[in-house]
Amino acid sequence: MGIRVVSLSNLIEAAPDLESVESLLKTFKSIPHPITGQVNDVEFFLHEKAIEFEKNALATTHLMFSSYNDESILVGYFSLANKSLIMSKKNYNNLSKAQQRKLCQNGSKTESGGYVVNSYLIGQVGKNYSEKAKKISAINGTQILTTAYNNVLEAKKIINARYVWIECENVPRLIDFYRDFGFAVIENYETNSGLVVMVMKLK
Repeated sequence: MGIRVVSLSNLIEAAPDLESVESLLKTFKSIPHPITGQVNDVEFFLHEKAIEFEKNALATTHLMFSSYNDESILVGYFSLANKSLIMSKKNYNNLSKAQQRKLCQNGSKTESGGYVVNSYLIGQVGKNYSEKAKKISAINGTQILTTAYNNVLEAKKIINARYVWIECENVPRLIDFYRDFGFAVIENYETNSGLVVMVMKLK
């Protein structure tokens, strides 16, 4: 049971109309937020923002499909952006001296005293938990993240950058998931939305 990766832009170009693409994206379901019960951000992004971000070149979304009984089923997706990590002066000063040396030798200082780290962003990593997708169990989170990371490495051959970064909720299981892959938390870093920022040096 192989996995086929299709860019959202190619899917839009090949589709008879945008409504059919939107309907396909709606087949993606995430696990509701454990505390609020609200729709998870990975589901909200794919349903409400992915097409707009694709059209405006803010991020590229890549859909992952598996074939089952001659049907192509959406099992996961990831989104990428060529987006530098921009640290405010406060966040930059909160870094340890070791972190400053490690991160900021691959960037430049801003006029306001912050720092811009040349990097890529893995914006979303999502597994489909719809009833149909769960039945075939075609992929797991690590496989989706690995595919996203490998795409970043391919992009690095064209536009060089030293780091890849992600934002995630301050939830231990999520932080452990990314840490096990090789990401490290930027300590004392504060985002406007209260998310944890993690980075990894590209090979």
